[in-house]
Amino acid sequence: MLEEIKKDLFDNFREGDEEILQEYIDRVTADALSISNREDNDDNRKLLKSEIKQCVKGLYLQRGGEGSTSLSSGGTNSSFTKCLEDLRVNIVKAGKRVPFL
Repeated sequence: MLEEIKKDLFDNFREGDEEILQEYIDRVTADALSISNREDNDDNRKLLKSEIKQCVKGLYLQRGGEGSTSLSSGGTNSSFTKCLEDLRVNIVKAGKRVPFL
């Protein structure tokens, strides 16, 4: 997943940030598995891959702007989404959450 995200980020990825990106992947994967009430295995990681990748990319792109809701620079405005909240919503909306047993 690391290589796919690096490719998706393209020019926005800084060489040498692999460890940081992997930490985001690990953290978001654990959160996604918890939100979905699923066990940590390859099948469940694949099932949640799209939501995990989207959240990781958002968190990576927001680095340095933690705590901000938006940024304006040189006439360009950027609004930051709350990636982890979106992760929860996307998992539930996609029907990927398993009810508690």
